[in-house]
Amino acid sequence: MFLSREKSGLSVLFALGIGGALQSPLFLGKAAYAQVVTQNLSALGSPESSATVDAFQSDTDHRYGAQGLRFGPWAVNGEASEGWGYTNNADQIMGGVPSAVSQTKADLEGLLTQSRRQVRVGASVNQLYYPERQLQDQTNWSAFLSGDERLGHDRLEYHLSHEKMTQMPFDLGALAANRPVPYFVQDLALDDRIETHGKLSIIPNFDLKRFQFADLGGSDAYLQQSYRNRLLFSEGVGLRYSLAEGSDLLMIAQGVEIRYSSNRFNLPSRNSNGFSALAGYDYQIPGPFNVRVLGGYQSRSYAASAYKTLNTFYVELRGTWTPTHLTRVSLTVSRGIADSAFESVVGFVYTNAALDIRHVYSRNLVLHAGAQVQQGGAGRTPAIFEHTPLYQVMTSQLNSDFSVGFDWALDRNFSLGVSNIYRNANAVGTGRYSIDTAVISVKYQL
Repeated sequence: MFLSREKSGLSVLFALGIGGALQSPLFLGKAAYAQVVTQNLSALGSPESSATVDAFQSDTDHRYGAQGLRFGPWAVNGEASEGWGYTNNADQIMGGVPSAVSQTKADLEGLLTQSRRQVRVGASVNQLYYPERQLQDQTNWSAFLSGDERLGHDRLEYHLSHEKMTQMPFDLGALAANRPVPYFVQDLALDDRIETHGKLSIIPNFDLKRFQFADLGGSDAYLQQSYRNRLLFSEGVGLRYSLAEGSDLLMIAQGVEIRYSSNRFNLPSRNSNGFSALAGYDYQIPGPFNVRVLGGYQSRSYAASAYKTLNTFYVELRGTWTPTHLTRVSLTVSRGIADSAFESVVGFVYTNAALDIRHVYSRNLVLHAGAQVQQGGAGRTPAIFEHTPLYQVMTSQLNSDFSVGFDWALDRNFSLGVSNIYRNANAVGTGRYSIDTAVISVKYQL
């Protein structure tokens, strides 16, 4: 969520503006995670950033950092990149076809800063082209407006966005289709951080998402995706109690309601209600370690008794270790109930773990490597769904990603990036397969 502003001791990485530029949605599946309702944790807020700028970082930023443009109170930043590479599996499914690949990305963002107000507005586009497999060509884009208003002891934050995204076969719970499945997401989120006179902050929040899927044409019922259109409501309240500067206790209670707008198969309603209760600790004191840990209970029940209620524990761990000023190691682990609005109705429990390592080899050269594991398990759907796209046998998916590369800033405006990403995966109902992709890209930034 937009409200989580995590700081890092390795500020030189952000001065270069290249903290993960090549971890593209094409290869690491941003589209997959966009549909998984892991947990809306914006109600937990975040401590105010107290990052300092030392002489080394200041000089690096002056030499290689994006400068942007300024128009009065507005700061404008933007970048565009073009990448070329090769993949052994353009379909990203078992038996996929190899192809060259090109990727064009661009984004533009404006920031208005005033004494008690910040406003951000921006847009981005990401286009993929496969010369030998044009069926897999896709264009994703997004536009957003967000900001915060300080009203006395309150800080009201808002976020409005509209995105076109793409689901691929290796996404957890996704259809093993031989083509991309496009969909749109509109999102409206509101958070109000109420500061008391003591150490306690109260943060109520509300989030409304609308998912719209396209019918891909033809007579194949599995490619008629509009039956997945739905609204997702999320509301909650978080508590943050400060033990010391950068050391906070956390609590959150949250409800999630999913309401479908289509029942084309005339089956029992798939609408559901969910609830979560979590507690944890946030340690963000300047130093080599930052960590946030959460745990609690999560449940989802359905309007129709034909569907099994899901109950599980939720856990999340986010940690950063900066053993030196030039190296950062980040770890993220989470487990919970995923969105049941895929081909499967009963939903599934997912587990995700990711490790990212970044090292500043020289003033303008950053080396990076990473690994990620995703696991999802879904039960068998009721027999009434047989011969419909909603039917699914008990299944388990396991995706593993490994990446390595570097980002080389040539000057303030131009940089060169190289990456190689290997994925071992299985789609729903398929055996295991691999995706190996190498890319070189050139980026221009304002």
